Amino acid sequence: MKKLEKFLQLFSEFNLVVTKPGTYKTKVLENKEIIEPAISNLKKSIRKLEKEYNAAKKAFKSGRIPREELFDYEWRLFELKEELRKIEGGEAF
Repeated sequence: MKKLEKFLQLFSEFNLVVTKPGTYKTKVLENKEIIEPAISNLKKSIRKLEKEYNAAKKAFKSGRIPREELFDYEWRLFELKEELRKIEGGEAF
């Protein structure tokens, strides 16, 4: 039994595509296919975090959370906005 046949028999439950060395062709993803979903995910995360941040500000004013926790929300929001700016500006690549 050849090594390839033995390998395929051992891993028969998996969907594998076996090719000869040097014959595999990679599909090059365009930036649009990669960047657009990333941008939409970042925007969705920013909207969600802004709602959480506004709720945290109200909780801080009423004394339910400490300043450090509010700062964590602010910092995370800043990080996400900065990442979005880098991606949209093309600086990340």
